Amino acid sequence: MLALLLDGLIVVLLLVVLGRGFQLQRHLRELRRDDGELDRLIAGLDRATGRAQAALEGLKQAAEATGERLSDQLTSGQRLLDDLQFLTSRGEQTADRLVEQIRKERPLAQRAPAMPAGPDQARPAGGAHRAAAELERTLRTLR
Repeated sequence: MLALLLDGLIVVLLLVVLGRGFQLQRHLRELRRDDGELDRLIAGLDRATGRAQAALEGLKQAAEATGERLSDQLTSGQRLLDDLQFLTSRGEQTADRLVEQIRKERPLAQRAPAMPAGPDQARPAGGAHRAAAELERTLRTLR
């Protein structure tokens, strides 16, 4: 009877082991299927990484080209600024000379006798004085 009990116990244990074996086999199949999905996921990540690297390279080239264009424009702008400063200083010097010349000639215009306006003369002598004053005012405003 003890032998029969031990045989029954062994049969029950074998059935338990057999059930666990089937469960293990099912889990291994799922693992293999998940392994295939993992391979596809890794391949997708690899492709996405390649596209990202290509995009970064394109951005780097675009940034370099933009930097070069900006540098060229900055250099050109600096040259224009230098030219403009030179022209402005020359204009101020010329304006100063004109003002000085107007100041020198003003007393002469005031001392000169008033000549009667003839048919040849479009303006009286006072008109020249007014024109000089107007030119001086204009030059001062432009500064």
